[in-house]
Amino acid sequence: MELHQLRSFVAIAEEENMTRAAERLFLSQSAVSGHLRALEEELGVPLFLRTAKGMTLTPEGQRLLIRARSILDSANALLSEARTLGGSLHGTLKIGFNTDPAFLRVALLSTRMRQHHPEVELNLVQAMTFEVLDAVAKGTMDGGFVYGTTGANPALTGHELARVPLSIVAPARWRTRIDGADMRGIAEMPWVWVPPACPFHSLLNSHFAAQGLTLRRVVETDHEDILRALVIAGEGLSVLRRCEAEELERLGHVAVWRGAEMDIPLTFACKTARSDEPLMQAILSVVQAVWADSAPAADEACWTHAPPHYRQ
Repeated sequence: MELHQLRSFVAIAEEENMTRAAERLFLSQSAVSGHLRALEEELGVPLFLRTAKGMTLTPEGQRLLIRARSILDSANALLSEARTLGGSLHGTLKIGFNTDPAFLRVALLSTRMRQHHPEVELNLVQAMTFEVLDAVAKGTMDGGFVYGTTGANPALTGHELARVPLSIVAPARWRTRIDGADMRGIAEMPWVWVPPACPFHSLLNSHFAAQGLTLRRVVETDHEDILRALVIAGEGLSVLRRCEAEELERLGHVAVWRGAEMDIPLTFACKTARSDEPLMQAILSVVQAVWADSAPAADEACWTHAPPHYRQ
């Protein structure tokens, strides 16, 4: 039994599709299929039912998946500890960031990691919060910045870094429409919406539902840049970080409605089973230091300059 066979088994189980599992592992489909076939032969039990819709775990596969994940986590921990025996950490960390890098202090994070752990390479990937959480849980990312919390998922551990104030924004030419509007009036205006997996979705829903209100949704997007562009273009209202909203208002691109106070946690998420690994301890320590130092508070930190898309 080889570790690469277990990695293929776990990837197929999580993707429920041989092709997607191969893409995730950067292997050919035939290689992943061969790993699975060899593993099933060695274990003596079928791990999957192959259907037209994809791959479904058998009862035996469901039981063995838990053990396979545990073995891979232990192997990763062993490798991480071995990398410290020479006196310094070395390896690669794939870190997801869910919003613009200036706000997340990514450049400072990179500098601090290079100063304290010069042999550790950072691979930085931009993704939405729900994508980061999914990737960290699956092990395709080592950690990442997310809005909200890691929820009730025991596979994930979240470390809150800050509370991020939010503002409701409207197209600049709607200034007279929103000035003096109450929550009902705001709810009845067109909204640029976010998908259910986005933490802003449940936050906005609960905020307005507390007043018995439902938002009028006219368009949905899962990308921050598209959301901003749609608001600026006049499609509807939405929610942005307060610092971002006030900067865009200063530039004349949006109008901020000041009738609501909301905030959301900014969290660094990692896999619970890997929390004690030296590499994970190193990145977490640097992330927390970057957010605990004398840099601007979360409600002040924003772009160093106006964002390129909207710079005057």
